[in-house]
Amino acid sequence: MSTPDTGLVAVTSIPSVVRHVIQLITPRQAGFVADEHDLVGDLGFDSLTLVELAFALEDLFGLDAVTPERAMTLRTVGDITGHIAAAIADGAGQRPSAEAIQALSAQYRRTWNPEKLAD
Repeated sequence: MSTPDTGLVAVTSIPSVVRHVIQLITPRQAGFVADEHDLVGDLGFDSLTLVELAFALEDLFGLDAVTPERAMTLRTVGDITGHIAAAIADGAGQRPSAEAIQALSAQYRRTWNPEKLAD
């Protein structure tokens, strides 16, 4: 859900947005994406799709590029969610707008339904 005063998604919706983006890009179409899912083992990401995911999340959340050392520690969906939440809390990232999420979703011929993805 977005906050009416800013049009940006609520902080509490960040995990849902991250799971949605991962589900857009994952090679193995899963019915759901959970925090404990391993990107490579459970969701089938390879080096190319991991880079695609990184670029999408960096653009959507206004993040700086992740260092290779830090990238090696981001193995699960929960790891990525935690990294993004920490970046936003530290001012190194931003909450996306609903329009930005919908635009990214449209690139993958999908739609974003915030009510369906709410925690």
